[in-house]
Amino acid sequence: MSGTVTVIGAGAFGTAFATLLANNNFQVKLWCYEKEVVQDILQNQENSKYLPNIKLSSKITPTNDMQKALEDTTWVFEAVPVKFLRQILMQAKKIVKKDQIFVCLSKGIEQETAFLPSNIIKNVLGTDTKIGVVSGPNFAHELATNCSSGATISCCDVDLTQELAKNLKNSYFMPYMSKDLVGIQVAGALKNVLVLIVGIARGYLSSQNTIAFLLTRGFAEISKLCKFLGGEPETVYGLCGLGDLFLSSSSLQSRNMKVGQLLGEGKNLKAIEKKLGILPEGINTVQSVYKLIQKHNLDLPICTGIYQMIFENRSFNNFLDDIMNSDLMWE
Repeated sequence: MSGTVTVIGAGAFGTAFATLLANNNFQVKLWCYEKEVVQDILQNQENSKYLPNIKLSSKITPTNDMQKALEDTTWVFEAVPVKFLRQILMQAKKIVKKDQIFVCLSKGIEQETAFLPSNIIKNVLGTDTKIGVVSGPNFAHELATNCSSGATISCCDVDLTQELAKNLKNSYFMPYMSKDLVGIQVAGALKNVLVLIVGIARGYLSSQNTIAFLLTRGFAEISKLCKFLGGEPETVYGLCGLGDLFLSSSSLQSRNMKVGQLLGEGKNLKAIEKKLGILPEGINTVQSVYKLIQKHNLDLPICTGIYQMIFENRSFNNFLDDIMNSDLMWE
């Protein structure tokens, strides 16, 4: 990396990741969609809308100008919700240079194309675009306050992966290198879907046995879909899969968990969106996964059931009855 890096997306995680980079002595250009976020950071050194009560480093420079954000920088970290990623990249397309490396922090699958974030980037910017991925169990506030954390990382070649690892590692953040660019993204995306069913079960006041059962069998579906999409099934057992799933399914800090629990309590999606303002990535991803299931006739009953409970008014009891009455299986 050079002395200056760029983060596209000033939500909670984008801002927290910019903090990590600044703490590693990089000058960070943080591209913000909202002009008020730029002004807040410039005037108060705080992103009070998305990451309140965190004093940001003076090494972080916010901007609303994509041209300024992308000039004179080699490494670009995108932290944009997947449903908006394509349109943001279209803004950047004419500015991007061939030597720039785009690192995906987003977790999800595009509905219309079933593309992972790396596929969306290559589709918009060109198939020769250099790609990296960082994914792991990191709540934004805790990452921004230097809590000991880690992630799985990968780039399009080994040398870039090693360079990325060296520049992310510090006294509180440990990157673990992988060659499975696809598997890392699938694990992160599907984790969000599985957390929804844990939240639904908790909202329905299910027993701990039931929650553990659904969580474990759902995790097997993540591994299965990872293999189907071209990743290594073993990847899901790392920080990007099991680690992230453990974090998100154990705390209401996870917006996917919060939404799942509200659904389990009987709230409908429109009411939840009105209350929270924005729906979490898992809601988008469960629709993408269901389209894959339908198109390829995949046997993923828990992922299918999650979609049906959210969008087709299927009852939790009916879903659970079908799971329990399915054919006997070998573990």
